[in-house]
Amino acid sequence: MLNIQLNGEPLQFDSTKDLASLVEAQGVRQTQVALVLNGELVPRHRWAHIHIQDNDNLELFSAVAGG
Repeated sequence: MLNIQLNGEPLQFDSTKDLASLVEAQGVRQTQVALVLNGELVPRHRWAHIHIQDNDNLELFSAVAGG
């Protein structure tokens, strides 16, 4: 069982997931968010290649247009 924090809330998985799958499971379009993993911004092109580890801390930030 993997235990992580997503936007400050605990979340559990039965098996490992990559970051792209996690974002998809949250019902969010990848193009609409930025992802920070353990304090570091992860480029979108790497999401499918990075697997979530136990005790990871993830933050999803919505892109907001405006000026």
